[in-house]
Amino acid sequence: MNLHAHLPPASGIVYLVGAGPGDPDLLTLKAHRLLQQADVVVHDRLVSARVLDLIPSGVTRLPVGKESGHHCVPQDRINAILVEQARRHARVVRLKGGDPFVFGRGSEEALHLRHHGIPFEVVPGITAAVACSAYAVVPLTHRGLSHGVQFVTGHFRDNRDVDIDWRSLANPDLTLVIYMGLAPLAQICTGLAAAGLPPT
Repeated sequence: MNLHAHLPPASGIVYLVGAGPGDPDLLTLKAHRLLQQADVVVHDRLVSARVLDLIPSGVTRLPVGKESGHHCVPQDRINAILVEQARRHARVVRLKGGDPFVFGRGSEEALHLRHHGIPFEVVPGITAAVACSAYAVVPLTHRGLSHGVQFVTGHFRDNRDVDIDWRSLANPDLTLVIYMGLAPLAQICTGLAAAGLPPT
């Protein structure tokens, strides 16, 4: 009788690491250290070449990039890859553009890892909205002009039409940040204008 038959196989740890907006100088110290210590790096298309250049030679790189309308590696397969790699290696870095938990599907990956008994840790990164606004010197909040920020996505699962409560977003006292909003831009502008925001 095998007393270990029902125990999950031994595994390494997966680090869900935010790569930030692309500038390696904006990586956290922890993200940089983990890249140096990784056995394998599973990375997105949005991670910049300059950040990928920080990965030491000899470390396995697995690109799993997705782009709008073309998912060369579906999310279910990415989830499975993380489990497979964690069962083969001690330190797996899942490198994601921006922050893993801001429209990065990091939470789905975390749930999958937890379901399979794989330990993981989340390492935050600078998200695109914060980086872009700072570089453009356009503050997301400013006393007397904007007392809050709303982050929303303009992209929906299975490429469905944008289904948003425009009235809840058409608040002139809040800064509205729309991720992945380029393709449905006309629909977004029409919806916000119809809800009361000026067309400008």
